[in-house]
Amino acid sequence: MQSFYVFGKNIEKNEEIKEKFIENGFTYDKTNPELIICYGGDGTFLIAERMYPSIPKILIKGSEISNKGIDMDIEKIVQKYKSKEFSIDEIKKLKAHSYSKFGEGELTGVNDIVIRNTLPTEAIRFRLKANGKEINKELIGDGIVIATAYGSRAYFYSITKEKFEKGIGIAFSNLTQHHDFILLEELDKIEVEITRGLAVMVADNNRNFINLEEGDKIIIEQTEQVAKRIIFW
Repeated sequence: MQSFYVFGKNIEKNEEIKEKFIENGFTYDKTNPELIICYGGDGTFLIAERMYPSIPKILIKGSEISNKGIDMDIEKIVQKYKSKEFSIDEIKKLKAHSYSKFGEGELTGVNDIVIRNTLPTEAIRFRLKANGKEINKELIGDGIVIATAYGSRAYFYSITKEKFEKGIGIAFSNLTQHHDFILLEELDKIEVEITRGLAVMVADNNRNFINLEEGDKIIIEQTEQVAKRIIFW
């Protein structure tokens, strides 16, 4: 039977899930699991994906604010999984590669890549290109959110109040001049250049970040890596 690991902050609930899967013949393995059960909010899935990339994951709703977790009895989840009553949603990730005089850096996101001002009191200036073509002249504001379709229901939505099902979305945060969000094709390559000010780049809820300054460039594009989320019928 398949090996699994339970990921989440609620130790008591984790044990309950663990025992139920073991009772049904699964093997518990933290090091090399074939299946991850995430119990918590939507962010739990993102953390688990960074720690166990591309391993199929079941996200069980453990928070009232979770929009993507399933609210289902654990025994029912186990039986549906054993009966193969599910599909796997493959979520393409975004990779951001930064270039500066201090070196290069890279971050990968399931939801989004965010570039924003380091100091809340100071806007940044930046240029934006898609496939080598400048989208607009120098932009001034707090920053930019570049999201996957999966991530369009997260930070992207909080800015735009819009969602999308395919492609890469770009939303702008507090620009001095209004700019509608942009929807690009999945394989488009995005380039951002910081032309003035100090900025920081993050991915999803990852606490690791990359500092940026004037002259730094970032290339953002879809990767072949996928996050695998199990959807029950």
